[in-house]
Amino acid sequence: MVKRLVLIYLGRKGAGPVYAFEMARALSLRCQLLCIISKDVSNRIEWLKLSEQSEMVSLYEIKTYNSISEFVWRSLFVWQYFKVVRCIDDFAPDIVYSPMGHFWEKFIIPYVHCRQRISTIHDVVLHRGEDSWVHRFSRFLFSYRVEKYVILSDIFKEEMFRRGIKKENVVVIPHAVFNQYNKKKILDVRTYYRLLFFGRIIKYKGLDILLQSMQSIIRKYPNVKLSIVGSGDVDGYGDLIQNCGANIEAHIGWVDDSDIEAYFSNVDFVVLPYIQASQSGVVSLAYSFGKPVIATRVGGLPAQVVENGTGMLISPGNVDELVDAIDFLLSNEEELIRMKNCSWEYASNHTWDTSAKILLSIFEK
Repeated sequence: MVKRLVLIYLGRKGAGPVYAFEMARALSLRCQLLCIISKDVSNRIEWLKLSEQSEMVSLYEIKTYNSISEFVWRSLFVWQYFKVVRCIDDFAPDIVYSPMGHFWEKFIIPYVHCRQRISTIHDVVLHRGEDSWVHRFSRFLFSYRVEKYVILSDIFKEEMFRRGIKKENVVVIPHAVFNQYNKKKILDVRTYYRLLFFGRIIKYKGLDILLQSMQSIIRKYPNVKLSIVGSGDVDGYGDLIQNCGANIEAHIGWVDDSDIEAYFSNVDFVVLPYIQASQSGVVSLAYSFGKPVIATRVGGLPAQVVENGTGMLISPGNVDELVDAIDFLLSNEEELIRMKNCSWEYASNHTWDTSAKILLSIFEK
């Protein structure tokens, strides 16, 4: 039985802070927890509240960085690694757990004393456009050996085995649903004739495929809207966006947590036309608002999307299939409402508490 656990997360922005925090909150209900986090983490206030409100949680903060130059400089502060290792050893944990890797962990986790070290790998395979020598070297810098590895989808087990990791040391914990953004906590089944593309705008996410599909959809549904929300470079999509005219609403830039509810509330469904993927936090985010998902059959997405249940699956890069899927949901209100209910139910069954139970069961086995 796990009595004491250290969770170390040194990232600062994006979905990582939320993933780490939700796991911490769920784990704190089952064991004594020491959380080691960055002072610069975007949801620091939530971590502080958790430690103040729960006797099971203590917090240790590290000053990390706010720029590349500061990261390089502070990475040379060797004594900070010694301090963290000593802090962990003083806590005497059964498990040291990393919900998402960070370069500095390489100088901390291998040197702590505990019965088991567990690390979650979110992207087992590098995405297209992220497989350059720079990214591969970066992955090498982030890598270190632990006793157990957590992945988020069964589909990547074989890749882990190929790397020489034994079967008994690989555990699948499906991505739980981000449910804290839906403040209203109700299922909205109204029809808006609006769809959403959400997240970082990177080539492998297939935004061009979606924009090509929209040209056909707009001819049949002149009032339909596509919201493109996320950070990235849209210069390469300029002509496609212009061809769709006022039917496209683009909100390009970093998305604050406080704005997420507004973007997801007034849409009918979310589209992930990815050419390549591991799994996606956007899927679980959509389900938390009761929004079905149209996604491609790549990576771990088929494991997250229940076909004709929580959404629809299509072939990657296929404009015609995407047009048909969007058309089906826009023209079949009963089916759309049914899928919204399925998505809402999925969210209620894939909780962080379930993820915490699976994580702790690794140690017990």
